[in-house]
Amino acid sequence: MPWQTAAVPNFDQLFAEHVATGLARQLALGDLIGERGWQLDLGTGTVTFGDDLRYNIQLLGTESHGDGTWLWAWANEASNLPPALLRLCGWLRDHGHREGIAELTDPSFPLDRADGHRLALLASGLTGRCYYRGPYPGGALFFHLDDAPPQLTAPVRPERALTVLGQVIQSFPVDHRVAVESFLRQQSWRVEASPAAVVARHPEGSTLRVDFDALGRVSNMSGTLGR
Repeated sequence: MPWQTAAVPNFDQLFAEHVATGLARQLALGDLIGERGWQLDLGTGTVTFGDDLRYNIQLLGTESHGDGTWLWAWANEASNLPPALLRLCGWLRDHGHREGIAELTDPSFPLDRADGHRLALLASGLTGRCYYRGPYPGGALFFHLDDAPPQLTAPVRPERALTVLGQVIQSFPVDHRVAVESFLRQQSWRVEASPAAVVARHPEGSTLRVDFDALGRVSNMSGTLGR
């Protein structure tokens, strides 16, 4: 019954609003770097992919696979990280304080509460950047690319919108309607919503229809490409 439905936690609501746009940026980054290896230089605050791609970075945090926890970079005092690389995660912490989002303000917590990918995808949506997960023995480091090419964060082409939404729905337990409507609006589609469906129109003429079942979950997606 509707009056028995629990309120959506702040983090989950915000994640649903930003996950698809964040994922779109990750797909674009994957297209760019391909199979290139990566090398991080904290002294210069840069990451190099292969022999030809080099970008400035901002640190987010680390996953520890030993104890299954996340640690924000701003709270990692033992590593003596350069303050210049902590500005972005510091901004996220301040945003968390303003909005009451504990996952952005608690220094460390279990990964089953929020893992690095979920945190980085949310951060991507909030900051307009893409991120990279750099694995190392016993864990992984997450960081944002601070000066990536603008095409990585530009709105996706209409033909990729269905792919992005399909991957979000398959990969994350999110509110489908919130994820769909937020993504399409962030990507400059004109959205018309009804209880049973969302119909969106792209400025270049493409259309997209997303149908929902009685539980608010996506039941069908279809679209036509503009000229």
